[in-house]
Amino acid sequence: MRCSHSSMSYGLCKHSLTIWSVTFLFLLNGCTSLLKSDDDLPDGPSYVSKNLSQTFKAKLQDNLPAPAEKWWEDFKNAELNLIVETSLINNYDLRMAIARVAQVRAQAGIVKSAEYPTLDANIRYSNQAPVPGPGYATDPSTWTTQPLWQIGGLVGYEVDLWGKKGFDTQSAYSQALASEFNRQAVALSLVGDVVSTYFQVLSLKERINVNEQNLNAIKRVSEGLEKRLGMGDSTLIDLSQQLILQKNTDAQVSSLRLQKEKTQNRLAVLLGMAPSNITISESKVEGIKAPLVNPGLPSDLLCRRPDIRKAESELESAQADLYAARANLFPNFAITGAGGYGSFLLSQLAMPQSLFYNITSSLVQNIFDAGKRRSQIQAASAKNVELLESYASTVMSAMRDVEDSLSAVALTAKQYSALDDARVHARRLALMSEKVVEKGGMDYVQLYEIQKIVLNSEDAAISAKSDQLIASVNLYKSLGGSLQPKDGVCLGEALPQANAQWIEKTKKSDSVFVSKPELIATPTAEISLKKSDTPLPDSELRAMNTPIVRPAVSVNFDETVGN
Repeated sequence: MRCSHSSMSYGLCKHSLTIWSVTFLFLLNGCTSLLKSDDDLPDGPSYVSKNLSQTFKAKLQDNLPAPAEKWWEDFKNAELNLIVETSLINNYDLRMAIARVAQVRAQAGIVKSAEYPTLDANIRYSNQAPVPGPGYATDPSTWTTQPLWQIGGLVGYEVDLWGKKGFDTQSAYSQALASEFNRQAVALSLVGDVVSTYFQVLSLKERINVNEQNLNAIKRVSEGLEKRLGMGDSTLIDLSQQLILQKNTDAQVSSLRLQKEKTQNRLAVLLGMAPSNITISESKVEGIKAPLVNPGLPSDLLCRRPDIRKAESELESAQADLYAARANLFPNFAITGAGGYGSFLLSQLAMPQSLFYNITSSLVQNIFDAGKRRSQIQAASAKNVELLESYASTVMSAMRDVEDSLSAVALTAKQYSALDDARVHARRLALMSEKVVEKGGMDYVQLYEIQKIVLNSEDAAISAKSDQLIASVNLYKSLGGSLQPKDGVCLGEALPQANAQWIEKTKKSDSVFVSKPELIATPTAEISLKKSDTPLPDSELRAMNTPIVRPAVSVNFDETVGN
């Protein structure tokens, strides 16, 4: 389309451009609906809602509080709070996750920019010889050069008639959202690992302390037996049994020390520190209470769990990719333009007669690409199915995690209560047996067995307390910590009715443009080839039945907490 400087021609040109603009807006608003089909798969929450129960299986106490924002503070331990805060600042895995969020956000900005026109400044100088081109100079006297000076701008714009760029942007932003939820999942897992590892360190320190006390008591008995053996009041068999218990207890203390060192080193790595730079001042788990919280409803997990929200965002991204792949089958319409000033003489470059512009439009429709675009639709459709199943699997795994954690919280509390009572009785038995031995009313075989009972009871009770605390930590993790959408709206909050017949639709057309791959699924979850009623071997899946600048720091928690 060309427009001259005359007023009549300019008016016709302007009128023509207006018609084109209105036409483009009409196509832009009306054509994206062609890319969506009634046969498309349901969204994630719709797909899993039929499998979400109204309550959890485990019996719960009434009026339990909801998880706090900083849920680890519910354990009422100042040293633990400091350790967790340090890990959230220094942990390398979390810092990598934060960097990935920045990368994906930037990538989403790159994709979004394709929706807008491009504008470039252009300053150009060229010199051509001979004029008007090679072969035109008949002799040296006619061989001349011609400079050309140009200054102006270049504009390019691909009109998004079918919404492809919009779907690409939606996909990119969904990926950015998934990356953010992944960062939250990494942070939640990190805090859970830090708290659990801290309790393991305390448990091992307490077990070492108790075993050392028992070892000292066993050594005193061994020394007494050696004296009585010299006096003829005991036998070598009694002494040998006691020495065996002593050596075994000594070896157990060494094993516990090794476990404690490895566990504390692991905690240091979670904090992003060298193992030599961390000191734990707390030495017991007995004084720490396991908090109880209200898990809410199973449907709340769709909002609370960052891994579920990550899976849902990835599914939304795949759905947008499918629509974008379908849009690729339609023509592409692009407009390019250039304008500015150009002159053979630099002195005349700014003159009105040096003004120039050109506008070019193109409409391109692919005719043959050997099935590339159709295969892209099939790949995007299959990816959509995969991520839908992955979303359902993530939700079911979350439900299992919560049920396991609720059961563990209740049963470990009973276990610790029983073992703590057993420890109390064992301590009384030890005191009574010492008095009986002093008076000669008990042989050393009985004393040997009593010592083993006391040792095992103490060790089992401490381990049970640690298990109880870790069960509470796992409950917080399974519930998603205290993570909540800031705007109060969850991606799957509405939970519409599930469309259980979507697998039937895999037989049908993926869209109005292309059919599905040859592999299909029946309503009974049997996989077969299209145009064949014979299922493939072992194909009864039954899947549808359930669907920074880093500071160099060294932290001594002993000194920090003490101050």
